[in-house]
Amino acid sequence: MNSRSETAKGATIGVVGAGMMGAAIAYTCALAGAEVVLVARTWEGACRGRQYAERREARALDSGATDAASSRALLDRIEITERLSDLGLCALVVEAVAENVAVKQQVLQAIEAVTEPGTVLASTTSTLPITTLASKLTRPEEFVGMHFFSPVDRMRLVETIVGTHTSETTLSSALHYARLLGKTPIVVRDSRGFFTSRVMERYLDEALIAVGAGIDPDVVEHAAKQAGYPVPPLQLFDEISLTLNRSVQREQRAAVESAGGTWEGHEADRVRDHMIDDHGRGGRAVGRGFYDYDGDGTRLGLWSGLREAFGPATDIPVDDMRDRLLFAQVVEACRCLDEGVVTSEADADTGSVLGIGFPVHTGGVASFRHSYPGGARGFAERADELADRYGDRFRLPATNTVLLDRSEHS
Repeated sequence: MNSRSETAKGATIGVVGAGMMGAAIAYTCALAGAEVVLVARTWEGACRGRQYAERREARALDSGATDAASSRALLDRIEITERLSDLGLCALVVEAVAENVAVKQQVLQAIEAVTEPGTVLASTTSTLPITTLASKLTRPEEFVGMHFFSPVDRMRLVETIVGTHTSETTLSSALHYARLLGKTPIVVRDSRGFFTSRVMERYLDEALIAVGAGIDPDVVEHAAKQAGYPVPPLQLFDEISLTLNRSVQREQRAAVESAGGTWEGHEADRVRDHMIDDHGRGGRAVGRGFYDYDGDGTRLGLWSGLREAFGPATDIPVDDMRDRLLFAQVVEACRCLDEGVVTSEADADTGSVLGIGFPVHTGGVASFRHSYPGGARGFAERADELADRYGDRFRLPATNTVLLDRSEHS
């Protein structure tokens, strides 16, 4: 028996961009019962986007999760086209094109031109400021960020980003649609990287810093597994691809510098560049990353040359490596709370567990800090210990320390 949700039935949702993310968002919308208009630059690209849904449904049929009639009805709800003008009847349009400001702005302007006032326009960007993307729009109040996570049909979180001009009505609509799709939304303030990407980057960067310092890659991966992460960082890097990660970093650098700021790179950048430029190891997609892969893409094990590529060897306690991964993320989450990027510890916990794989048993980044032995004071002492040994990136924001002192004397 088919038990799939029909909660979005009656809604018409447009998705622009039929790559992996756009195709997965379109499938997720159809899965929830919505009518979907999937737009690609070419008819062939649109067909490839629809094939994602066809493959997912074939697996669902094989496993008995659906039946033939329900599967056909779902696929029939996905209209594919290369014409943006076909978006006219959509109540929500999600842009899912390349992570580039100029490209997204051009596409968003074109979408706005063919949709009626009142249509919610969203971007699924993971890092680019919503206010920047909205700067070319004539109706910026109807624009919002809706950051979906991959694989979209299985990941429950939607990070909902409020730009400078996003109206309360638009935010409410975005949250409503996220829930119709069976997702759990959190609301974050507009900033580069938002909440989840900022916190996730600290996990990945800490692994790079460790490898670059000569720490055994096996220790890095083992420490992550010991901490409870579902995917250790070097394996996750290969899945994301080092080249994609670097392109995001370069986009961020360009934006900082164009705004008159100074880009503060660190050791993680050197390690990433060394892997790509000197060893040609860009990740699983090219068959060579931190891990080796066979011709079918099956992971074989860590690259045998990895230890020699970053020496001399350095030994640290595995407990320190475990805490470096955890504390790097929690301290960054404290910064986000301090800056108002995320406004509640509950949202910080939800976003970290549902969106970026922070160990579930901890309850999330904020809960980890409070439940640490000795509470928030014990966490702060351990953070200072890590900072003394490995760098100031582990120090809590000064306001966190002030609040901690006040709470102890209240």
